[in-house]
Amino acid sequence: MHALYIEGLLLGVVCASFVGPVLFTLLDASLQGGFRAGARVALGIAVSDAVAIALILAGLGPVLTHPVGAQALSVVGGLVLLAFGAVLFARAHPAPRAASAYRDRPFWAGFVVNFVNPFVFGFWVGAAGGIGARHDWSPAAMVPVFGGMLTTIFVTDLLKAAAASRLSRHLNGPFMTLARRVSGLMLAIAGLALLLRPFLLPVLES
Repeated sequence: MHALYIEGLLLGVVCASFVGPVLFTLLDASLQGGFRAGARVALGIAVSDAVAIALILAGLGPVLTHPVGAQALSVVGGLVLLAFGAVLFARAHPAPRAASAYRDRPFWAGFVVNFVNPFVFGFWVGAAGGIGARHDWSPAAMVPVFGGMLTTIFVTDLLKAAAASRLSRHLNGPFMTLARRVSGLMLAIAGLALLLRPFLLPVLES
């Protein structure tokens, strides 16, 4: 059991190094709302990953990675990310009073931005296939491995939130506004890419 959990911890280091839309959501929450806001985003990410893994192990992996299911998830995810990005880009750095209220919302931001990303499901489907093949699809083996991976992802996200929160104490208002707009722009670009992906893939593959 301990060896399997450690295996998951090491595999999670690879996941923690990925750069995607959810990273910009985490950093924005930490810069604007402090460590508590970033921690809520990190918890939302961890819970959404756990739900995705549960759905895949329950047998929904082929549905989510089927061309029709993947296209539907890509369009929905693109719209959500585009909306999140537009809101972040349009909003200026909140005043201190508004920042305290901001801490109550980021859990769902982390959950939704991570959950609607089809690449997240694609990754976990691949991970489930690799881990399952290596351990004969034994729940007694897969649960601690995935538990270790989720632990590493959650802890590293907390460290990123702490670093961004500490950095925000040394940044002025205009820079914070710029940081939020950059985060919003990156989310919007990711959303637009997901929206166009179902239409561009047939062209690129032809």
